[in-house]
Amino acid sequence: MADINDNLIRRIATVTDTSSYPATLTATGLFSDLTDLSPAPGLLPYQINLPFWSDHAIKRRWFTIPDASSKMTWSRDGEWSFPSGQIWVKHFDIETTRGNPATRKRLETRLLVKNAGGAYGVSYRWNEAGTEATLVGEPGEDFDLSITVDGTPQTQSWRIPSRSECMTCHTPQAGFALSTNTRQYNLASLIPGFEGNQIDVLEQGGYFSNSVPSVNLLPRHLRPEESAYPAEARVRSYLAVNCAYCHQDGGTAAPSAWDGRHEITLDQTGLILGNASNNGGNPLNKLVVPGSTVHSILLNRTAASNGFTRMPPLGSNVVDPAGVALLTEWIQGELPSRQNYEAWRSSKFSSTTSPQGEAGADPDGDGADNHAEFLMGTDPLSSAAFPLPAVEVGQTVVSFSLDLPANRRVVIEHSANLQQWTAWDIPGNQGMPTQGGIHTITGPKPGDAAFFRARVEEN
Repeated sequence: MADINDNLIRRIATVTDTSSYPATLTATGLFSDLTDLSPAPGLLPYQINLPFWSDHAIKRRWFTIPDASSKMTWSRDGEWSFPSGQIWVKHFDIETTRGNPATRKRLETRLLVKNAGGAYGVSYRWNEAGTEATLVGEPGEDFDLSITVDGTPQTQSWRIPSRSECMTCHTPQAGFALSTNTRQYNLASLIPGFEGNQIDVLEQGGYFSNSVPSVNLLPRHLRPEESAYPAEARVRSYLAVNCAYCHQDGGTAAPSAWDGRHEITLDQTGLILGNASNNGGNPLNKLVVPGSTVHSILLNRTAASNGFTRMPPLGSNVVDPAGVALLTEWIQGELPSRQNYEAWRSSKFSSTTSPQGEAGADPDGDGADNHAEFLMGTDPLSSAAFPLPAVEVGQTVVSFSLDLPANRRVVIEHSANLQQWTAWDIPGNQGMPTQGGIHTITGPKPGDAAFFRARVEEN
C-alpha cells in the first residue's frame, strides 16, 4: 500500500498474538463482587454529561490509577494526559424489554489500559446467567439480542469490537479515553466518600498534576433534551461526543472534510454547506444544508437515510432517534435564520467587500467595532445602538443583563484597576451558549469597588 500522507510503502504481515490477558473479569481483580459490580479499592466510579450513543445500552464507568504518585494532567479544552497504568472500565447492560429496568441483561465489560506505548483495549462477554464475563478474542464477537419494543419482539445485533477496532477510535489525537475530559466530567456526582463536582473531588484527592480553576467557569456538554439551550449548542455537544474523536485535525477520518470539536466555532468546523468526501453523486448534497434535511449529509449518515450508509461505522448498529431528532430540529428550525459575520455584513452594508464593513471598522463612531456589533446584535450604523449591558447594583449583589442574538457565549469579568481582568467566579458564568434575548447573570459583589466588562463570543 502506498501511504501518501506518511510517504511510506506499507505491507501486511502475519504475526502471532503472544499477549496474555486475564481470562475472566474476576481474574482482573477490578471488582470485589461481580454480583452487584462492587469495585475493588482504588477503582472509582464516575459519570459523564453526555454518553456516546451505544444502541440503547445502559453504561456504567470506573477508572483507577496505579499508585498515589501517578497523576492526570488537566486541560480546559484539550485532551487530558494520563499516567501509564491507568485503567478505564465501561460496563454495558441492555433492557430486553425496552423501558423496563427489571429486564436488564449484562452484555459486556470493556477495559482500556494506558501504557507507555499508547493504550490498548480488551472486552469481556457476560454469560447468560450474568455471573461471570470471559475474555473476548482479538477479532471481537457478534451476536443477536432478543428485544421487545412496544410489545413487538425484535432482533438487535450486538458487536463487541475487536482490539484493533478499539484503537481506531481511542487514538492519541482523541485523548485515548474519550469520555475523560472537562466537558464530560464537569458535573456533580457521588464518588464514594466524597460528594460534589467530579473535577473538584479529583483535584482535592490529588489526582491532577496541575491546578484547576473554579468549576463555575468550566464548560460542559449538553444533552439533547436540555431545551433551555439552543439546538445548535446541543448539536455541537452531540457531534463532539459521537464524531469528533475521528473528525478532527489528525483524526482517523483524515483527511476529514469537517472538524467536530466543541472548542472551535461553528464556522471553523466546516459543516455549513461544506463539501463531503462523498456527496452521494448529487452536488446539491453538502455536509449541512440549512433548511434541507434531504441534502444534509451529516443527518443522512446519522439516520442511514436517502441512500447514505450509517455513521459512525464502529460502535453502533442502531440509529439514534434522539440524535436524529436533534439534528433535524437544528437544520429545519434554527439554522436557516443563523448569520455568520459575512452574512451579517452583507445585510448591514449591502456588500461583503466595502471597507466600511470590515470587522475592525467603526462606521458609526460609537467605540464598538463591527465585530462587537455583530456579536451583540446591534446596529453598526447607529451610534444610539451602542452595545451596553444593563447593570443593577444592590448592597451585596450585582446583576448584568444583555440583549443578545442566539448562540452567543458570555463571560463577565471584573478588575480593580482596568489592567488585570478576572472571570467572575459565580455559577452560570462559564460561557454556556444562550438562547437569545435577555441574558442575566447575578452574583455577589467581588469587592467594595470593581470594574466589570462582558466578554461575548460566537459559539
